Amino acid sequence: MVKKNKDIEVRMEETKKNIQGNTYEVTELYIGKKKIGEILAYGPKEFQSFMDNEELGTSKTLDLAIESIIRQWNLHE
Repeated sequence: MVKKNKDIEVRMEETKKNIQGNTYEVTELYIGKKKIGEILAYGPKEFQSFMDNEELGTSKTLDLAIESIIRQWNLHE
């Protein structure tokens, strides 16, 4: 019997965070009510991904940063 893949809706919320006196734009990713990760926009081509306060790395685009969080989430679920 083959399992059928389910579509999962990922919701994004934009917010701002103060880190060491600097304000950064943060994109939070949610599946349902559970926050699965955050992306800090350090610059136009520097997006830092975090999952459960663990740094996942830097991406050149927001889309790549989102993809890295979703991949990590899939590995842990």
